[in-house]
Amino acid sequence: MPKALELRKVIGILRDYDIEFDSKSGGKHSGKFIKGNKSFPVKAHGMKTTILPYALKGLIKKLELPSDVFIVDDKNK
Repeated sequence: MPKALELRKVIGILRDYDIEFDSKSGGKHSGKFIKGNKSFPVKAHGMKTTILPYALKGLIKKLELPSDVFIVDDKNK
């Protein structure tokens, strides 16, 4: 199971998979990750919002991503 990540890091990771984040859709405090005709809404109160593991798992399933896409190796950073 992936660990919680900040929204800005999730956006950076998903950019490589041609997935965009639209902060203008989904309401005042939320946004959507969009790929083609599929989308996944998340709560977003700014770029430092923490995206919890259950939401990351939902992103993986809904957008058909590799299961290890959010595994971050902190030793190399």
